[in-house]
Amino acid sequence: MAQLLIEIFTEELPALPLLKNLDSIQENWANILKTNDLTSEFSFFYTPRRLTIVHRDFALQQPNKKIQIYGPPIHIAYDENKKPSKALQSFLQKNDITLNDIKIITKNNKEVVLYEKNENGVKSIEILGNMVQSWLMSLNFGKSMRWGNHEESFIRPIRNICILLDSNLVPCHAYGLHTSNNITAHRQAKNNQKTVTNLQSYMSFLANNGVIIDQAIRKNSIIESIQKLEKQHNIQVEIDNDLLDEIVAITEYPTALFGHFDKRFLQIPKEMIITSMKENQRYFAIYKDSQLYNGFIVISNTFGGNLELITKGNEKVLKARLSDAEFFYHNDLKARMQFGNLGDISFMQGAGSLSDKIQREIVLAQYIIEMLNTTQQKYQKQTLNIELQDQEAIIQALQLAKNDLLSQSVGEFPELQGIMGANFAKHCNIQEKVCIAIKEQYLPHGHNANLPSNIISAIVNLSIKVDTLFTLFNLGKIPTGSKDPFALRRQATAILRICHQFGFNIAIQELCKLAKNSYTNIHQQILQDFFTDRIYGIFSNINPSIIRCVLLRNFGIKESFDKIIALSSYLNTIDIKSVISTFKRVANIVNSDNKQVNDINISLFEVSERTLYDNLLLYKKNKTYLFDTAKKTMDSDVFLISIRNLFALKPYLDDVFDSVLINTEDKKLKDNRMLLITLVFNEFLEFGDMREISI
Repeated sequence: MAQLLIEIFTEELPALPLLKNLDSIQENWANILKTNDLTSEFSFFYTPRRLTIVHRDFALQQPNKKIQIYGPPIHIAYDENKKPSKALQSFLQKNDITLNDIKIITKNNKEVVLYEKNENGVKSIEILGNMVQSWLMSLNFGKSMRWGNHEESFIRPIRNICILLDSNLVPCHAYGLHTSNNITAHRQAKNNQKTVTNLQSYMSFLANNGVIIDQAIRKNSIIESIQKLEKQHNIQVEIDNDLLDEIVAITEYPTALFGHFDKRFLQIPKEMIITSMKENQRYFAIYKDSQLYNGFIVISNTFGGNLELITKGNEKVLKARLSDAEFFYHNDLKARMQFGNLGDISFMQGAGSLSDKIQREIVLAQYIIEMLNTTQQKYQKQTLNIELQDQEAIIQALQLAKNDLLSQSVGEFPELQGIMGANFAKHCNIQEKVCIAIKEQYLPHGHNANLPSNIISAIVNLSIKVDTLFTLFNLGKIPTGSKDPFALRRQATAILRICHQFGFNIAIQELCKLAKNSYTNIHQQILQDFFTDRIYGIFSNINPSIIRCVLLRNFGIKESFDKIIALSSYLNTIDIKSVISTFKRVANIVNSDNKQVNDINISLFEVSERTLYDNLLLYKKNKTYLFDTAKKTMDSDVFLISIRNLFALKPYLDDVFDSVLINTEDKKLKDNRMLLITLVFNEFLEFGDMREISI
């Protein structure tokens, strides 16, 4: 076994594409190892200027293999005189062998000719060059570039390829380069270059000359240095994990520095300050006594040098950024939300202006409010009863929500749309619940990110997202395959999550019907299926057949979600196979022409039937109590409790099946028994069609 070092030295790599493709970079190398029968454990390191793979135990050659080559079937290999046919002679000639080298075996119930040979593995040093070249060609960062006269492209120009197998330099010619073990360290290191002879000398040279090759060590170093500054200055640093990962990817020797900015800038919204620091300069924000502090942490990629001078340089750059933000913000305040005409701004070709979109959102909001005020709730108050003043707040929020798009502040900081609108609205003495709704109109910002904080914000948010979804479907811009340029899947997922969070028990079919009013080109079934598919994505860790069994009953969104969660939670704790088999037996017996419950004649019951019936009545009584209580406590666990109680009927059902013949020749008994089983069946249907559940 040997040590293998592979370093691809490049110009500065862009952090975000690199971070996005970290998994595929390693997976591609693992696949190449597997293809070449050289699979072994390896470590992958990256800095802004190098991609490095290290194997501590790498095979010096591929393993020897026994190769089996099948020839023609025996009836074709020999003629009637048992002499080799032309087919067999051709097989022998092709493989440069004689009759003594073959044997006859049985394969798939047929006798065939077989030639077995041992093949020695190729030495690793002979194929590593091609392996590395294949690996580089397999990497896709979204965009690539060419340089010089080379036909090959990469995300950034490659300046050196080093492949060392122990102390042997492995030959490779790619991207106009021949492999070289002349390694470059940090730009500021005095000993910037050195010819290394093995893995140990490589690691030692970089460590002593400003390159922390292991990204995990760089990350820990940044965190530890920030914690040290926190203790030293009695501050709290807001560590954004995405920003931290990006900084790790753009530094080889990170050094945390503490800088300040003028206190006067704290008068502008903190979001503008934080965004300016984070997005433009990659600084960490600082808090003191729970308030934003006029300071920042910058992580410098420096090895030596004047740290005070670097800090002052960053302070000077930030001052210019914040001065611009201050100027834009105060100009916008003077405008008092009169930034221009949204009717002049097109939302999308074929979908009118932003003013047109706002009018559609207001109409949708009114429909949604009407639906919520009339939808019967299973375990909440009978209706949500959105009062008139809240309805007016919703409409006002929608009217003002897009105003900030024409402001100078959002023009400079597009990430702050909605947030700046809320600030401007507050400055104009707009009521707080409207300001909050404006601020939260774009939530959530990720799959599991925060949702709106109150029902007014939720309805505003829903109205905006539903219109966007309906409008794009109306224009035929429906996501296909992995393509979703307008993030409609994310919009639909957010709509469903908000409905669940706020107890909006609107059925998907009813929500989709709202499109019939103004979005006439939408195919209803396609839209419904689009929403339904998102539910499978939200509950990706749940058996899809459980989700399907609930969705087939067309419950409201809130109810569907809670029943999926409850049913899955219960079935995960029991022997699902035996329980579902009992239910499927019930479902197979029940016919569609069921009589009413009052037709049951309890005097015809045998002991097992009466026991089942009594326990069924007890279950229904308890269920009524549970749901009545839940309406007061808003307890969604009522479904889990009710499901547990319902499935407790299983032994009584099994006893009936074991002791009573359902399809008896006595019609009166048969009908009575069918009605009893039907009563049980209908209770199960309250949660889903259990026949759909597969194990």
